Amino acid sequence: MLLRNIRFAAAAALLSICAASNAATIVDFKPTPVSPNIPEFQFSRALGGGVPVFRGALGSTSNNDGTLPLQNQTAPGLDSETPFILAGPGSLNDLIAGTTHFFDSSLQFTAGLQANAPALNAGGTFIQQLSPGSFQLLSTGPAPILLLSGNIGTGSFVVGTGNAGAVFNASGINYTGGIIFNALVGSGGSVNNNSMSISMVDVTPQFNIAGDGFLGDFTANATGLFNANVIPEPASITLLMLAAGTLLFRRR
Repeated sequence: MLLRNIRFAAAAALLSICAASNAATIVDFKPTPVSPNIPEFQFSRALGGGVPVFRGALGSTSNNDGTLPLQNQTAPGLDSETPFILAGPGSLNDLIAGTTHFFDSSLQFTAGLQANAPALNAGGTFIQQLSPGSFQLLSTGPAPILLLSGNIGTGSFVVGTGNAGAVFNASGINYTGGIIFNALVGSGGSVNNNSMSISMVDVTPQFNIAGDGFLGDFTANATGLFNANVIPEPASITLLMLAAGTLLFRRR
């Protein structure tokens, strides 16, 4: 019985360390108010052709009304929620939840995210690889402040056929600036090698592979997450290891 308890305690200590090193959401964004007719993102070619690029659309752009009462705000614009208590244009602190909403924020991809290989059809699921890129998340205007910026290492779409939904996944993200960046650094979080994801619905038109081999142009409504790796504090690791070591010593 004692040996089983020791094994359980050691496993629990290891699981605690692993759980503490999982990713945590630092921004959760969605359109507010929701407007199905104003898409948040698009994947499109320039007029006259060329390589398609993943871009923010009108729905992910502030219309400068985020400082108004929420019931008076209109689309477009994003509600960006962060697990930090911060101040800035369009912010609303939720002291009970320990979060801040930035209403009417803008998310724009500032470089890259071009299709860099032909789309793959994996049994009815399309996969489109994208080039590295960068992004900026800004508060509401007319004098917005930078909430979060960063560089994206790799990105891709995984989409269903027809008009099914799609997911944009990005990894190798290094956050570079903004007040959320500052709060993340202050809390001991990692600014390097992080991730983000965007879930897209109301896709128009239906997904297809175009004649140039890339995924066809489309627009979509979307919600998304920015994540950061959470690394346990050295003191927490030490206490867990000491607890496991003490149990093993008592067993001996």
